[in-house]
Amino acid sequence: MDEKEILQKIVERFGEKVLEAKVIGARRITVRVPPEAYKEVVSYVAHDLGLSFLSCLSGIDRGENLEVVAHIGYSICVLVRTSIPKDKPEIESITDVLPAASIYEREAHDLLGIVFKGHPNLKRIFLPEDWPKGVYPLRKDYAPSHPEPLRGGGGE
Repeated sequence: MDEKEILQKIVERFGEKVLEAKVIGARRITVRVPPEAYKEVVSYVAHDLGLSFLSCLSGIDRGENLEVVAHIGYSICVLVRTSIPKDKPEIESITDVLPAASIYEREAHDLLGIVFKGHPNLKRIFLPEDWPKGVYPLRKDYAPSHPEPLRGGGGE
């Protein structure tokens, strides 16, 4: 199958659940769906279309919303995208569909605060255990505190 055939199969299968679908480059397709269709579309792409390699799962702060993007495929990559509200950043985990998603979902949870419902182990992966709750360093509203710099040459 080429990009257009894959795109057509996704659009035919999910109809109005597909908010946007297009070929964005050689061997690259993007499909935007609502959060409630995200896991179903990922499962279809991985299992029914046979593109079961998850190369990446990204979390992106888009201002009012957080975006989750699953990059799935081998020679052709399908980006399954969805947006979730920042004030309720929850979405179904895809770890039971693509086990490789586990580490990526933990990263997005740790750094952006996205809760992947049904994930078997959402414990911290990058931030220290004593990191303040509700503070996410990859969110646009994150304001790092910087310690006061040393003055006077250090040894004087």
